[in-house]
Amino acid sequence: LRKIEQAAREVAKKALQCTVWVQIGQAQGSGVIVSADGYVLTAAHVVGSPGRDARIKLPDGTVLKGKTLGMHTVADAGLVKVTDKLEWPHVPLVGAGQAPQVGDWCLATGHAGGFQEERSPPVRLGRIIDAADDVLWSDCAVTGGDSGGPLFDLQGRVIGIHSRISPDLTFNLHAPAVACPPAPPPQCRT
Repeated sequence: LRKIEQAAREVAKKALQCTVWVQIGQAQGSGVIVSADGYVLTAAHVVGSPGRDARIKLPDGTVLKGKTLGMHTVADAGLVKVTDKLEWPHVPLVGAGQAPQVGDWCLATGHAGGFQEERSPPVRLGRIIDAADDVLWSDCAVTGGDSGGPLFDLQGRVIGIHSRISPDLTFNLHAPAVACPPAPPPQCRT
């Protein structure tokens, strides 16, 4: 348990630097920066549709501008791009073939503020209850305002995005977040 606690503390340090508040129109939720150039994963129900203006608030209170790029409505995952040109703190996505397994420990985070201005950023430890290609189920306690926030493995990689939040705090579904390797180059024909 001490090793799990230490790993969770290390992941939380980096995770909270990259977990952000996202607002698109009237929709609000959490998100996570997954690239140095400002790609933010969140929930599709937060994004709404491609081409919309977005506001992204960093943990230090800095508000950035962004644009929605698209979403996967079945999995409930969306993508936003920060339009401000800087290098951003970010966390990696879990790679193909490294998907979480039932029983793996995981860590859920959410943004500070939002619906509750005084809310500190939540960090919740749990386990993967079930895993499929299109959904993860964890017992991490996730609440309203956490939609679109990241679910991490204990190596600090994003494994999911908070999607469907249940009234039962320990029955929450997440869109899997897997970084696929680039496609191999097409074969040359002679």
